[in-house]
Amino acid sequence: MEQPIKVLLLDDHPLVMEGLKNRLEREQDMRVIGTFNDPHKLLRCIDTLKPDVAVIDISMPGMTGFDLATEIKRTYDIAIKLIVLSGYVYDEYVHKAYEIGIHAYLSKQATYPQIINAIRQSMLGLRLVPEKMTTLPRADQLTPTEKEVLKQIAMEKTNKEIATELAMSQRTVEYHMAAINQKLDVKSRVGAVARGYEMGLLQRLYD
Repeated sequence: MEQPIKVLLLDDHPLVMEGLKNRLEREQDMRVIGTFNDPHKLLRCIDTLKPDVAVIDISMPGMTGFDLATEIKRTYDIAIKLIVLSGYVYDEYVHKAYEIGIHAYLSKQATYPQIINAIRQSMLGLRLVPEKMTTLPRADQLTPTEKEVLKQIAMEKTNKEIATELAMSQRTVEYHMAAINQKLDVKSRVGAVARGYEMGLLQRLYD
């Protein structure tokens, strides 16, 4: 049996967090391993707890969710998937969150099934991009690491070679590839490379 998805929750509204915690723990493939109302405390504990996914609020005392997400991404990259659950759905907030590299930005009005789906999708390496963002060039939604993986793919390197070159596991390479395919709307490595050249992304990488 596969290990359950380990989830951390961060929110300064106890009722919201407790409700979500209770609902997630009803899912057989999920386990809430920690709840926090202080982002600094979460950062102190995150290396010990080793979560797979962190569901965080944006508006927090002492440190914004954006700063927290940036710090987590800098240290753990995609090893920890980030899902924002926020009462604020301003366009600039949503765009900033995706630029940082979160996997999903959901309103606090989202249903539990939507949150659960986002957690599972993030574990597949997929990012749930809001429909209103689909007018943006998809290439601009790739993270720096995803761009580097695409460059390695274009050089016809195997997953094992890419993992060695970028100092990551082969599974992590697979997660990146799944995210690249989803964002570029392709189904294969060949398709990703072709779309990368078509959009001018690979040329920029080689400059």
